[in-house]
Amino acid sequence: MSIINELKKILLDVNINLTELAQALGKRLNKPYSMQNLSNKLRNETITHREMIIIADILGYDLKFVRRDEKR
Repeated sequence: MSIINELKKILLDVNINLTELAQALGKRLNKPYSMQNLSNKLRNETITHREMIIIADILGYDLKFVRRDEKR
């Protein structure tokens, strides 16, 4: 599943839209973010790890690596 689809599901769960998320991200990073800019980064999969950590925090989530089961 793509990052944009994963994020859209989470946005629905926490009742926030992409525009509001872009505004909150812009405040955290102290630079302008538009909904279109954020959408393009997600669609093109050019969003940075730092941006994703901040997005997760804004939405009340943690972003972490989880080791897979070795038996796969």
